[in-house]
Amino acid sequence: MKAGNATLNALLDSNRQLFMADLYTITAVTGSIYRYTSADTNLTVGGNVFLSSLKLKGGRIRSAVGLEVETLDVTVYPALSDLIGGAPFLTALRTGALDGATLLLERAYMAVWGDTSPGTLIRFIGRISESRFGRTEAKLKIKSDLELLNAQMPHNFYQPGCVHSLYDSGCGLTKSGYAAASTVLAGSTTSMLLCGLTQLSAYFDQGTITCNSGANSGVTRTIKSYTPGVLNLSYPLPVAPSAADAFTAYPGCDKTQATCTGKFNNLANFRGFPYVPIPETAL
Repeated sequence: MKAGNATLNALLDSNRQLFMADLYTITAVTGSIYRYTSADTNLTVGGNVFLSSLKLKGGRIRSAVGLEVETLDVTVYPALSDLIGGAPFLTALRTGALDGATLLLERAYMAVWGDTSPGTLIRFIGRISESRFGRTEAKLKIKSDLELLNAQMPHNFYQPGCVHSLYDSGCGLTKSGYAAASTVLAGSTTSMLLCGLTQLSAYFDQGTITCNSGANSGVTRTIKSYTPGVLNLSYPLPVAPSAADAFTAYPGCDKTQATCTGKFNNLANFRGFPYVPIPETAL
């Protein structure tokens, strides 16, 4: 494979001994960018510094003829100094800080070690789709952007429930307009939060919470069920919350016409078809 850079092409064609290093650029959904290299020392490429403290080992890029999505496995061995949003790398990964993040894998070729001026060759780009953890390492599965083509077709179906996602452009509602701020009360656990919310029962069912302070700051979880003053989470928090930890709760939607009308007063944007007869089988 040749690069679009003439200098790099000439270097690859020179039959000289070359030095190589892999470069990993991780872009979180928040826009934060983290750069690492497989080299033993930091490398500067295009004015960007790639850190060597985080050890990464990339596996083989798997591809196949047809419609199968290309994948890449990466094993990460972070140091205590490797932070994501102020939290240790493994902790941040467990709390979802890199969910949906984009990973760009490039390879730098150097005639003289440290001279990255010839440029780089892109080897893979995709999204982090899965992560598994050990005590000192994490295994990441990266899927090519071709995975985005695995969407249901046609986009709209005749079905009782609304085809929109809550707060998307079709729904038309603004998420910030339904934010409910509160704090954790004493006696809460990783999966049950006691709080001062007073909305009617089930108001926050299938919604989400985002922790704004404390050990779980930045963590988002889905709400399994809600009664006034009690939020039960679908998946526990990484760390037990402390009293006075702040969080924001958002109501969820079960996509029914009754919820769209009663909870959100948004019937004009409801895109379900509850009056279409259900399929029947003739015997």
